[in-house]
Amino acid sequence: MLTDLAEDLAARGWRVTVVASQTSYDGRPAKLPAEEWHQGVRIIRVKSSSHTRHRKIGRLVDYVTYLVGATARLLWLDPPRAVVAMSDPPFSVAIALVVGRLRGAKVVYWVQDLFPDIAAALDVMSSRSLLYRVVRRLAAWMHFRCDAVIALGPQMVRALVAAGAHPERTTFVHNWADLSGVRPIPPAENAFIRAHRLDGRFVVLYSGNAGRAHAFGAVLHAARALRAESDVLFLFIGGGQRIPSLKQQCEQAGLTNVQFLDYQPRAELASSLSSASVSLVTEDPSVVGMLVPSKTYGILASGRPLLFVGAARSDVARVVREADCGIVIEHEDGEGLVQAIRRLRDDASLRRRLGENARQAAEERFGRSKGTRDWERAMLDCLNDPSREPRGQRSAPSRPS
Repeated sequence: MLTDLAEDLAARGWRVTVVASQTSYDGRPAKLPAEEWHQGVRIIRVKSSSHTRHRKIGRLVDYVTYLVGATARLLWLDPPRAVVAMSDPPFSVAIALVVGRLRGAKVVYWVQDLFPDIAAALDVMSSRSLLYRVVRRLAAWMHFRCDAVIALGPQMVRALVAAGAHPERTTFVHNWADLSGVRPIPPAENAFIRAHRLDGRFVVLYSGNAGRAHAFGAVLHAARALRAESDVLFLFIGGGQRIPSLKQQCEQAGLTNVQFLDYQPRAELASSLSSASVSLVTEDPSVVGMLVPSKTYGILASGRPLLFVGAARSDVARVVREADCGIVIEHEDGEGLVQAIRRLRDDASLRRRLGENARQAAEERFGRSKGTRDWERAMLDCLNDPSREPRGQRSAPSRPS
């Protein structure tokens, strides 16, 4: 998302600088260049530690060393008109507020997940602990002092306001899909289907991260219930903390109708998503309003029906209902998922209609161009609003750096 946004803003005349870590996300030992230009975007990378992301202490050290390095680098750059902070790593908004106030810049917080609330919801942090209460108060203080907070959907806006964000400065912009990169590919033309021998199978696809926020009880129930129906295959593509446990449970149950593949190259995303007969998105109800699975939008762009397993009040469920592009199944309703899979397998016209609706929704509401323009509009609203003017700063031009 950040790459798409930075590229599109640069193409529209903005001066965009990204300050990132010199260490690769997947922990590979090779260091990335300290500075480079990419499609008009200046990328500056600061040194930070490189511990495994699966160990809490190591991950915390990585975050702290990055934040220290990023703060120092930001203070040496030419004064920006706006500083945009992401929600990962946690508290990057803190350095944005410091730099923004020192350099007279607006501070925009782009929230992909709501911390520390999501940590408590997933039992990573106890909501009764002193640490949680302190961190939550600090987060509320920072949310309120941002000039703009950009969430991913209406439920997240409500959660952010409840967590301290200023209601008049909090809005949402949906994440998006690159419609030129992800498009429906007919099975007869799909090399991914041939390469993985998926011809003739009804593929129930889960593509992307399978993390703590994604529940799979209903999916495992459906895989067990449909094990004798040899045309149905559950295919997981990607990684995440849940994958080792899912593999173990499938092996123990002898589920030969479940397969796992690693993440595929970005260039093959259209063909891998189009290998699905239907695609799955799951969300633990405890995290409603704290995130919106971005895989939703790639599924819509691929023109495949979406089976959402989670709370009916979630933003994904709302999208599915409004676009009429799939079926919503309540959390842990394994039988409901079985029935939905059978219904879509046996009704090709329904499957086709829902898939066409999904692609139409992507084109009309969730494409990259619309998403980045909505984001740009939210930025301009913030920059040109005199009530949010940092002290000592003159009126912002229409397209600042």
